[in-house]
Amino acid sequence: MVNKMNKEEEKAAAFITRLLSNPSLNYLNPLQKEEQITTFLELNAVQLFPTLASPAFFPGKTWTEILSILQPQLASMVDEMAAEGIKRYLFEKIDFGFLSSLPNSFPFNEKMIQSLYNIIIRTLKTNSGRLDFIGSYNALLYKLPHHYLDDIFESQTYIHFELIKVQRLKMSKAEILNMIRVSLMLRSSLHLYSEGVFDKSSGLITKQYAIKIEKLLKKDLPKIPVELISSAVKSYLPFEKYRFVPTTGRLTSIFNAMGKSIRPHVRVDRGASSPEKSWLSVSRRNYKYYGWDIKMLDELYRYSLENNW
Repeated sequence: MVNKMNKEEEKAAAFITRLLSNPSLNYLNPLQKEEQITTFLELNAVQLFPTLASPAFFPGKTWTEILSILQPQLASMVDEMAAEGIKRYLFEKIDFGFLSSLPNSFPFNEKMIQSLYNIIIRTLKTNSGRLDFIGSYNALLYKLPHHYLDDIFESQTYIHFELIKVQRLKMSKAEILNMIRVSLMLRSSLHLYSEGVFDKSSGLITKQYAIKIEKLLKKDLPKIPVELISSAVKSYLPFEKYRFVPTTGRLTSIFNAMGKSIRPHVRVDRGASSPEKSWLSVSRRNYKYYGWDIKMLDELYRYSLENNW
């Protein structure tokens, strides 16, 4: 029986590997690849069943049984790829020196990064957290915070004022960039504590839940400064209603949502809007519904226009 299960897993792994290597998935992050393959399996069940129920794969199995072999294998392979990418960002690409600029910070050590890594990996075990993390993953992959922060610091208008004078971050541009990157990675961990408190369509939460979840997250990450936790948690609050949402939290929310929607590598037809400009244009009309800061969107839209992003 054990050998038979191993053989089935091997066949499932070979089939999933073939699907993952499809060139059309090249520019997607691992979690998006999983989404695409899951959809592909659902939509093509009738065509795939004869092949997958043949002696070469899973003879005598129903479609439901075949899926119960393929899906865990897909999730396991995607988990491995995602964990590798997350580890690279946390341990190699992000400079955590910015933590020392935050009030009441602890002396920085690698255990702090490990605690963040552990919580993100736990988040990916929840369905809603896994879906939400797609946006943050892409925001990092496409370097969304990088190029907008360059313009924010160069123009020194609304967003710069909010970061330096309102949120009072005594940091360099590079340090603020790294704080936003970690805020993006930590954001989805809210789904660990309360999957049911999010508004189903807008994805927002109330101040009451934000306070509760902030305490729970702080308990799990005792050495991580509360300002960083607050940036991630409050990114789910509507700015119109709660004006205290930190600037880094407001940017986290926008970059996460932008990361879910845009595909920078898709060829743009002549005369069509560039991906980020197009997304920001629509978002400026829907800002209230998703709780975004309209002035922030206006400024980001201007940069996308100037740079043809």
